[in-house]
Amino acid sequence: MREEGGTLAFAPRLPAGLTRLAFRLMYRGRRLRVEVRPDAASYELLRGEPLEVLHHGDELTIDSTAPQSRRLPPAPDLRAAEQPPGRAPPRRHRET
Repeated sequence: MREEGGTLAFAPRLPAGLTRLAFRLMYRGRRLRVEVRPDAASYELLRGEPLEVLHHGDELTIDSTAPQSRRLPPAPDLRAAEQPPGRAPPRRHRET
């Protein structure tokens, strides 16, 4: 969660070991509930005027009539980090 130009921006992802994450927050006099599951995120306005947020860059208006759910985009494929040339830690030999 970040604030970008006065707008709340969410780009949720769950680590492999979690199946659900839910939290509430107050933002500019509005109470918002966010629930993240492996495939989707749900946003519910519990109190206050309608609120515009960003979900992975897409605009979303949340009001108190019903929760809004959006699918999570697939996680980007990231290659494993490598040490810069000549900076790898020395190999340790174990005695058996």
